[in-house]
Amino acid sequence: MARCRPSSSRPTLPTFTFLEHSARGMLRQEVLDFILDHGLRVRAAGATHVTVLERDLSRALRDSSLARQARGWIVLVSDDERLLTCYRRADASSFLRRKSKHRLNGGRPHRDTGWRNAEGRRGVGRASHAGS
Repeated sequence: MARCRPSSSRPTLPTFTFLEHSARGMLRQEVLDFILDHGLRVRAAGATHVTVLERDLSRALRDSSLARQARGWIVLVSDDERLLTCYRRADASSFLRRKSKHRLNGGRPHRDTGWRNAEGRRGVGRASHAGS
């Protein structure tokens, strides 16, 4: 996963979309601050995605209520540190890992999406399927 260095400056004015999504998802300011301070930054799809990985936190922070509340949140930050949007996913860390691999492959899908026959084996072409 491509990692970015944490920024030392605080984000500037949030976008309307960020305000709308954070209100709908009930993302409190102290949880947002925790995500921005302790979250992993991944550059993907033209923005920096910030999410908290509990395994990377110290034992004291991992057991905190803020860490539990930050679980699953992804915050998108622009290059000029503007809060773009936020959303929740149960699989936030694996989602970002897939997204960054997709970017590294030049926008092509990172997994094999090729045609497979009924047994789950990759066919050589439609001719191999026609005979079965």
